[in-house]
Amino acid sequence: MSALDPDQIVTLAEILLVLAGVGILWAVYHGSESAELPGEATIPPPGEADDAVPDTRGRTLQ
Repeated sequence: MSALDPDQIVTLAEILLVLAGVGILWAVYHGSESAELPGEATIPPPGEADDAVPDTRGRTLQ
C-alpha cells in the first residue's frame, strides 16, 4: 500500500512533469545562439551594410 493518496500522487506527477519540461528546455537552449535573452541585441559586424531601405523586389502593392 502506498504512503500517498491518489491526489498526492497526481500532484507529484504534475510537478515532476513540469520540472522535466523545464529541464528539457534548458538542455536544448543552454549555450545555443538562440538562447539570447530579451534586450540583449546582437551587434552586427562593422563591415555589414545597414538596411536603410526595405527590400521590395518581387512584391506588389495591389
